[in-house]
Amino acid sequence: MATELTLAQTEEIRRLFALFSHVFDNGEVDALDQVFAADGAIELARTGSVFQGLDAIRKFNLSLGEHSPDHHTVDTVLSVDEDGTVRGRSRYLAILPDGSLHNGDYFDVLVHTEAGWRIAYRRSVPRYPLAGLH
Repeated sequence: MATELTLAQTEEIRRLFALFSHVFDNGEVDALDQVFAADGAIELARTGSVFQGLDAIRKFNLSLGEHSPDHHTVDTVLSVDEDGTVRGRSRYLAILPDGSLHNGDYFDVLVHTEAGWRIAYRRSVPRYPLAGLH
């Protein structure tokens, strides 16, 4: 298995992460399949909530409504495990509807499908503020 990504693969994954913010933050639930694998999952570390599969991710996204944060993904580092598993580690900044900030880390597992790169698993680990948010 290859243990390094090509520059083209790296750019595709960075574009995927950017697309997440646009699609998720704008509630474009019909486009979430361009970001997540069909059996993809989001885990929220603070609450322990897990949204498994596109339907669950769509419902979660819709549940945020007008309270959905405005996400900005930065400082992404990509790696490939010896078994070929592609991982991403990113920082995120989220602007909340009241203008306050929330930040944390995304830990992603990525999969290459016939349609391109998709997030198979995303663990969101908030840092600040310390309580009360997803």
